[in-house]
Amino acid sequence: MKYDNESAGFSAAGITVSDSRSSLSLGTRLSSIEKRRSARIPIRRPVVLSWHEGETERVETAFTTTISRHGCALHSRVFFQPGTRVRLEPAEKAMEGRVVHSLKDHSTGVVTVGVAFDHDAAEFWQAAFGIGPGSL
Repeated sequence: MKYDNESAGFSAAGITVSDSRSSLSLGTRLSSIEKRRSARIPIRRPVVLSWHEGETERVETAFTTTISRHGCALHSRVFFQPGTRVRLEPAEKAMEGRVVHSLKDHSTGVVTVGVAFDHDAAEFWQAAFGIGPGSL
């Protein structure tokens, strides 16, 4: 069985998990999936998350779990389909991007959302991103 929403797929040979950028099979070596364009920094920062549902703009306060030059992971109460356009505003700045994955924890109702930004976000986060473990 294969899912069209790019979140997970199953085959007779094993389990494959995929998002809009890559795919992981259980037989894949860890070193081949840990390549990143920039380091992930685990940090909790409040952000205002906004998106459109039809003609209506929706807004919620969310918190990041990790940030990088190219995106972030955050906790939300909303499950987003991959490809959904979102806007993040931690203060007076704003950054737009697209959802690359959503994973809901049904026991808590919290959704972990992966967002890929349209542009480099080093200045947006006011953080220095260098080459480190997990970076290319």
